[in-house]
Amino acid sequence: MKIDITKMEKGHMELEFSGESHTLLNLLQSSLIEDAKVELAGYSKPHPLMDRSKLFITLKRGNKMLDALKRAAENADGKLDEFLEGFEKSLSELNE
Repeated sequence: MKIDITKMEKGHMELEFSGESHTLLNLLQSSLIEDAKVELAGYSKPHPLMDRSKLFITLKRGNKMLDALKRAAENADGKLDEFLEGFEKSLSELNE
């Protein structure tokens, strides 16, 4: 995965991801939106055949971008752990 910061302003950042699909960008976006310190989060994939996507983040006043991204990644990781636990439980119940 390659990530380029294409725009960095106070309270606003745009990142360009190469080699990633809607899966990662949608997970990051939804995790960012759940953060009370994030004002806006979204992403775009210019064309299905293009190998790049852009993530847009705008924070509420006085918040740090890196902190918001770390919280979003940790939140996404927690969601994946929760899914895995639920999936493993369902499998064990199925095998009983």
